[in-house]
Amino acid sequence: MAAGNRKLTEPLESTTLFFGLLFAAVLVLGTLATLVGTGTVGGLGHAQVCVTDANIGGGADANPFAGSYAAKPGAQLQPPTAPLSACALHPGFALRLLYSLMTIPQVLLWGGILLLLWRLLVIARRSGPFTARVAGSMRVLGWYIIAGAVLAAAIEQLSMVLLFGSLVAPAPEGFGSVAFAALRALVPVPALAGAALLTFARIVRLGAAMDDELQGTV
Repeated sequence: MAAGNRKLTEPLESTTLFFGLLFAAVLVLGTLATLVGTGTVGGLGHAQVCVTDANIGGGADANPFAGSYAAKPGAQLQPPTAPLSACALHPGFALRLLYSLMTIPQVLLWGGILLLLWRLLVIARRSGPFTARVAGSMRVLGWYIIAGAVLAAAIEQLSMVLLFGSLVAPAPEGFGSVAFAALRALVPVPALAGAALLTFARIVRLGAAMDDELQGTV
């Protein structure tokens, strides 16, 4: 039974294990590089604190942003031919924290997805696919994907708005962009994946209940 269940969870289990190990290896190497001062993880370390707004592009003029945006003291605008971008010359703790929050939420989101998916597959392999535990794990993963995608995008966008507001005047992005970014991150893959997991969780839970009833009548 265990061997059959293991085949049932393939190739997803091996794929999840591969990406999980790759994810862990990148984090370990990035952490080591950060500790020795040659790299960065999630904006932590000695990374240059810069922020870019891809929605506001430059041009062929000498400075297309002149009269529209200006760098605040301690900040510098990047070359005008690229999208609007600014860097902090001597970033303090607050700016580095905002910069990190533009990256870390996605790292935590994908790490959590891999962990919960691995947990789901292990439960399915050990106790069988049609059990209440599998249904519960699918439900948790589904809600995690939906809520996590929205929350991660909202935190990253809010951090970008605050960081831009600290480096550029006037701020190119308002707080209203946070809600738009959260909704944009939800559509279409996270919404479809989360809804599919929640739906199949109900199906599996119903199948487990029917199986219990059949075993009770035998």
